[in-house]
Amino acid sequence: MTQHPSGASRPATGLRLARFAFGLAALLAWAGPASAADLPDRPVRIIVPFTPGGTSDIVARLLAEAAGPHLPRGAVVENRGGAGGNIGMVEAARGAADGTTLIQCAFGPCGANPALYANPGYDLLNDFAPVILTGAVRNVMTVRRDLPARNVQEFIALARSQPLTFASSGVGASNHLGPELLRSITGIEMTHVPYRGSGPAITDLVAGRVDVFFDNLPSILPHIRGGTVRAMAAVSDTRIPELPDVPTFAEQGVPGMAIDSWFGFMAPARTPPAAIAALNTAFGRALQDPTVRARMAELGATPLGGTPDQMGAHVRAEAARWAEVVRKQGIRAE
Repeated sequence: MTQHPSGASRPATGLRLARFAFGLAALLAWAGPASAADLPDRPVRIIVPFTPGGTSDIVARLLAEAAGPHLPRGAVVENRGGAGGNIGMVEAARGAADGTTLIQCAFGPCGANPALYANPGYDLLNDFAPVILTGAVRNVMTVRRDLPARNVQEFIALARSQPLTFASSGVGASNHLGPELLRSITGIEMTHVPYRGSGPAITDLVAGRVDVFFDNLPSILPHIRGGTVRAMAAVSDTRIPELPDVPTFAEQGVPGMAIDSWFGFMAPARTPPAAIAALNTAFGRALQDPTVRARMAELGATPLGGTPDQMGAHVRAEAARWAEVVRKQGIRAE
């Protein structure tokens, strides 16, 4: 077991991108016995519990197209946004448990939401069966360009001397819980300012109306490169290749601040193991498609993969990790 920064034990199964970047041989070794014949002769319905256009939605559509030739009738994506992802999760939990229903899991609905909401409407660990981790994007801590702090330690000192605000794209998002984790580790205070998506949050960060925004790389990178915001720390175990001069939190004296915004597919509980294996095979092959990998690289996303058991271990670790942060910080979704 590794030690959680809050002092509680944190399972060593937490996401580490390098550990999940499986090679083709490993994926096909798992995929070998499975066959599309183990799936019904109908399209696979992929429910994305968010509105269209985000990285999660784009990755789901990319994989649906690439996996199509390995499925009996291809795959279709349906967006069911609302309640931080809970509406889509509930719909998926009630879907056909025969291999034709999948939910696009992500950090919020398959990690933080069970602890954030008194009744999200689903039981994450009992209503779903893991299929495959598909990808992750790195996160970076950014600040308004005129903030009088040049590194994490100066930022912590500043936060202890004056009120600071942090933006998020909504309660329960990784850019909400990242700052909450930093507060939990360091004991600093910051005021949460939630927005309806990353776009408005970035607009106010650029304008200097909020001080801090922890965002995933694809949406914030153009603003960092354009000089309208400043990157202060990579929210990961290692430096981000696109920002090689930006040190991690650990390099700046704050260990435990590694958060990846991840994606993956789960099916309704009671989906037959043979169908799970066939879906894992199809999407594992899609993740090895050079066109898919190139497109994901353009998005700033790392292709993952692996077995259903590996995804299950990751989901359990994420749920436990964020339940502790939510409890310690007293966070509740309205």
